[in-house]
Amino acid sequence: MNISQQFSLFFDQMADMVFLVEWKNNQLWYTNVNPSAQQKLGIDMVGRRLVDVLPASVFTTLDKHYLKCIESMHPVTYSDLNLFVSDLPASETSLTYIEEDGSTYVLAITKNINSLKKKAEDYIFLESLVTNTVDAMLVIDTDGIVLKVNEAFAKQFGWSTSELMGECWELFPITPSELKTQTLNTLATLKKGQSVPSEETVRLTKEGRSIHTSVSYSPILNEADQVVAISMIYRNIQHLKELEEKLEESHDAYKSLFSYHKNAVCMVNEDGIIENINEACVAITGFPSEVIIGFNIVEYAKEVVPDLDLDKTKRGEIANFELLLPDSKGRDLCLSVTNVPIIVKGVVKGTYIIAQDITEKRSIEKEREKLQEQLTFQAYHDSLTELPNRRLLEEQLDKAIHGAEKNLSMLALFFLDCDHLKEVNDTYGHEVGDELLISFSKRLLMTVREGDIVARLGGDEFVILLHGLEDITQMDKVASRILTTLGSPYNILGHEIHATASIGISTYPANGTTVKQLFRQADQALYTVKNAGRNGYRISGV
Repeated sequence: MNISQQFSLFFDQMADMVFLVEWKNNQLWYTNVNPSAQQKLGIDMVGRRLVDVLPASVFTTLDKHYLKCIESMHPVTYSDLNLFVSDLPASETSLTYIEEDGSTYVLAITKNINSLKKKAEDYIFLESLVTNTVDAMLVIDTDGIVLKVNEAFAKQFGWSTSELMGECWELFPITPSELKTQTLNTLATLKKGQSVPSEETVRLTKEGRSIHTSVSYSPILNEADQVVAISMIYRNIQHLKELEEKLEESHDAYKSLFSYHKNAVCMVNEDGIIENINEACVAITGFPSEVIIGFNIVEYAKEVVPDLDLDKTKRGEIANFELLLPDSKGRDLCLSVTNVPIIVKGVVKGTYIIAQDITEKRSIEKEREKLQEQLTFQAYHDSLTELPNRRLLEEQLDKAIHGAEKNLSMLALFFLDCDHLKEVNDTYGHEVGDELLISFSKRLLMTVREGDIVARLGGDEFVILLHGLEDITQMDKVASRILTTLGSPYNILGHEIHATASIGISTYPANGTTVKQLFRQADQALYTVKNAGRNGYRISGV
């Protein structure tokens, strides 16, 4: 048994892409590839040099690894994660040196490692988040050893990264002695995998200075849901505490906060009339104060947000809602509004309305939603023809099988090849070939009913899924109509192209009850047609 026979015997059924490459005359030649590689790449490789098949940038990378394997006669493994490139998969390729009958070969097996790509992207994202966040962050393992500390922590508390890393967290007097027991109890709870609420407390700097701090704790779990580390995020709220003290000292502090708040602030009386505003209110809306003061904002809100409970503040409760309000130029402002009751000696005397301009934020969110829709479409459709791809087809076929089983109805799967696409590409170029595939797909759509599915698997392969069939006669009519429609000449970029089709047909439940079975039977019928000269159809089992 020669090496090509061995190759086919062991690798034809593998989902991974497998290539057998021969080193002869100081060149790398494709000797054999398995069906998975042929189907995924859609390129004729066997008997051709790598340098003739691959793009120059790809060949340069591969050539380096192949030569290293041949020269060292040892296995070589390389990977390409394609980080943060959504439409390119991550792969890992292993190269094995083989000598057979005086010839030198390299066996290449390429595996999909998208799960590793996701982990790498998550790690990079987490590293960036930890590094760039303005909050101090410390991560310890379950023994209290410091695993991670960011620059914000060093800036806030004074200990450097080199002092902390690898040391026991308890050796550093960041927690006042009187709060030590409380903190240790919190960590014990986290080690059990339980969450704890954030708390406002006091922490100490390296110099012993007290800082009012908001601390958030989070257990970090491994894949077995076991706690392996604990993160602590410290937010300096010293300025907030100081502000609270000042506000308690005098009414002037409240007035200052009102006047210089970055968000629009209105003071509204019990009847909903605006009595006072800050400068940000004028800057955000564009209206002068004399236009805004005296305006009944509550009556306006009742019209714009009729379902809103505007009596919340009268009951002494805080209300949050979004409000659309035209600015002075007639443009809609999207405002995130918080109504805070003004309570004097237990009686509600009015409302502070704090409005944050989130117009840009909402616009960005809409753009993101639009982008997500585009990404979802790209994930389920062929980029050239915009037809459903294999992923979407298999999902729809699986649903259709379950529906047909429930309704005792018949399905048909048409597996089509665009005959002689390779000759078109070789003769006129791939641009003409691509335009032919687009025209081919449009004609296919014209031949089926609404609700039937036309999909492209790649290369010259298309699939049609027909629902609700009654008998074989319908399939004969559809197949004949397709062949007639596709058989007419195409005018592609000034060239008259003749491109017929070969069709293999399988039916549910006669030829199978699973996606895999129906694909296999249709594929076998297709090859029967191609071997018989193409430009025809065959129904499996008929």
